[in-house]
Amino acid sequence: MSQRALGMLFTPAVSTQFISNVERGVTPLPPVHVPILAKALMTPDSEIMNLLEKEYALKLNGRLGKSLESVPAEGALPTLVVASEDYQFVRSLYDAYRSSDHKTKQAFATVCESILKVPKTVLPT
Repeated sequence: MSQRALGMLFTPAVSTQFISNVERGVTPLPPVHVPILAKALMTPDSEIMNLLEKEYALKLNGRLGKSLESVPAEGALPTLVVASEDYQFVRSLYDAYRSSDHKTKQAFATVCESILKVPKTVLPT
């Protein structure tokens, strides 16, 4: 299947550049796109989600300057190594985010996008 054909399966359609970036690991695949990709590849959603979790954990460890204790066995997810003070801080942010209203969540997402240079976030309504 071509990148164009795959991109046309998404709603709204995505560009061949987006597909290329996802293939190369430049752009993370938004979880909302997993079911469509899984169907196109005739692969269970869970397999793609496991691969994404593994990839994100490896990238996050790299950004935190941490290394994995050991290489995980095939099919196993890597263990994310995070300093306890970092974990507590992020956990408190997440708890506050989860309990906030949609407008506050959107404001938080906008701040993260601009300050932390994270990809645009599509929040559920």
